[in-house]
Amino acid sequence: MLEPATRKGMHRMKPTDTAAGGRRMVDGWPVADEPLPADPMLRLAYYARLAPSSHNSQPWKFLVGQGEIDLLVDETRWLRVADHDRRELFVSLGCALESMRIAADYAGFGSRVEYFPVAGSDTLVARLQIEFAGPKREFAAASLLEHAVTRRTSHKPFDPALAVGEDARKSLYACYDEAGVSLHFLAEDRRAMQWLAELEREADRALFADPAYREELAAWIGEGLLGTPWLISKIAQFAVGHLPVAERVAQDDADRVSSAPLVAVLSTRNDDPEDRVRAGAAYMRIALMAESRGLRVQPVSQALEVEATRTGVARLFDLRERCVQHLFRIGHAEAERGPHRRRPLKDLVIRETGPAIGTGNG
Repeated sequence: MLEPATRKGMHRMKPTDTAAGGRRMVDGWPVADEPLPADPMLRLAYYARLAPSSHNSQPWKFLVGQGEIDLLVDETRWLRVADHDRRELFVSLGCALESMRIAADYAGFGSRVEYFPVAGSDTLVARLQIEFAGPKREFAAASLLEHAVTRRTSHKPFDPALAVGEDARKSLYACYDEAGVSLHFLAEDRRAMQWLAELEREADRALFADPAYREELAAWIGEGLLGTPWLISKIAQFAVGHLPVAERVAQDDADRVSSAPLVAVLSTRNDDPEDRVRAGAAYMRIALMAESRGLRVQPVSQALEVEATRTGVARLFDLRERCVQHLFRIGHAEAERGPHRRRPLKDLVIRETGPAIGTGNG
């Protein structure tokens, strides 16, 4: 089991200090790009906003009460063409949910989740109930929170000569406990990796043949949320929307896949929204555990956005009756630098009761 942090240990540092590895600390908490809220409930949302999401869409809102947080879909951030069945949307929401629970573990709080508490609605994804006096959940992961502020999705080529060792693989297998979610690694066979790269190439070609997909992707790139500076984002937006770039994109994506020493997939028994949220929660833990081991992770999205190639991925991993939820590559690369490109907390939080959203340091 992952070691929880104690309340006593959390407050040994000065209000602002630096931990090992260069992380900034405030009130014993690792901090990112915004001031850390004093309100303990807002702190949970603060870390949820650092979670990975499909194309960095950040499709979440948080209704924050005195002892619970409702996790809501922000429909304006749903990529309706690329993610027509909302699989990636719910996987992203699962990442945010698990981020909040890890922050609750760090605070020494207990937490319980009710999935889709309103019958017939998938807008309210989960209700997170916080028990300030505990008991903490059985499989707490407080030690992973420090990596939430340094984790970045990697877009760099991985070094194929550096394998992901057996100890690291075991740590990824053991770091989560989500009902019905399984982790599978692709066999270390370069032919299988090349097959997967070809599936990614095929998916890119199919997606770029759809004008609606190109328009949606171009608009998203233009917002700059994929990590590029404003001018480069605008140039890329024009290129995706108006130039014949499909083959170049397909080749680049295929090269990234083929360079990876390890590729993994998360599967579930069924394919309903809760299964997808649970898969996202598992991925959040895996991504943070990988960061703690000096490994880089990047989702391989396009191969699952086209039904034919998604079926090909399931066949390649020999999943049989199980449902593919999330595909990602793992390996060694230089860390991504720069700030998290995240929406401000004030734009994400709705307060049910109590004072206005604070941004002061605790």
